[in-house]
Amino acid sequence: MLILGGGPAAGWGVTSHDLALPGSLARALSTRTGRGTDVTLVADPFGLLDELPNLLIGQDLSRINAVVVFVGVNDALNLTAEKAWERNMGLLLRALERETSNETSVYVMDIQPIRSIPVFDSLLGSIANAHARRLTARTERVCRSIRRAVYLPLIEKTILVSAPVSGRYRNSSDYRLWGEFLAGEMAARLDLAHDRHGSNMGSPVQITAPPEVEAGVESYVRETRFDPILALAQQSFGTESAAFVLRDHSGLRVVASAGATGDNPTRSDSMSATVVIQPGALVVGDTETDERFRGKPYVLGAPFMRFFAGFPIESPLGERIGVLCVFDPQPRSRADTDIVLLRQLALMIQNELQAIRS
Repeated sequence: MLILGGGPAAGWGVTSHDLALPGSLARALSTRTGRGTDVTLVADPFGLLDELPNLLIGQDLSRINAVVVFVGVNDALNLTAEKAWERNMGLLLRALERETSNETSVYVMDIQPIRSIPVFDSLLGSIANAHARRLTARTERVCRSIRRAVYLPLIEKTILVSAPVSGRYRNSSDYRLWGEFLAGEMAARLDLAHDRHGSNMGSPVQITAPPEVEAGVESYVRETRFDPILALAQQSFGTESAAFVLRDHSGLRVVASAGATGDNPTRSDSMSATVVIQPGALVVGDTETDERFRGKPYVLGAPFMRFFAGFPIESPLGERIGVLCVFDPQPRSRADTDIVLLRQLALMIQNELQAIRS
């Protein structure tokens, strides 16, 4: 997935891309398709349409499944000439069509109502808003002429008039609505392309029962519904142990596991604790060569953790609430760790949690 644009695409008003359009769209798409979503953001907060092609220089678009173009607020405020806007939109969309695969759709988002942005709720905003509608008419015309371009008008339920907050343009609720709206429009096309080319998942992995836990070491299994996923993670990565660790009011706790875990996953200085507070995966090929973790009790003693790989598990609102991790007494190369598979397994647990809540 590529998100390209300025202003809202860059995450005006929030402190993290997890809370902005990239994170919101990734979560919404993963929920609908059951597959992980990688989002590349190419944006300039104050960029104009004619500058976007320069941002794409050096970008490999050959493996992008969908492009979202979210631009226009700055052009509306700058009163960009309508003919120039139409010409530049055509140039951009045709360039994206050339550089992406034949299955890639390019979604062009409507220019949001300028006065719905608190900082522009003014006379200037009214003038810019009227100009934005004229630019939008030109955008629709260009999209109709390009086969893989899809114009998406913002419908009323996707527009929040956020309470003005000093220094802010938008809040996470706006981006969450936009993400859900976009995912609803995109999921069917992505599934169609996915089915056309096959799932690329390879041969199915046989799930076996977790090995017996060593005597005297608690397994920490709390919820049997997660056991098949943990067994699959343990077998897929060939590790001695796998665990699902959840963060609650009392700290970290092991909800389910396969193999011996010791007390490591719940320690406040553990690698699981590190994953919970950072976006993306944490892979440590050899803890004895990592200054953050060497010398820790769980490295020097049971479970003698030398290799670790963990991926965060999120709530529907994007908060990191837990970790899926696999670990082993033997070190290994970080380059051999399949992060995509680890994310897919974490997503399975995430979906299971949402099913429990519903």
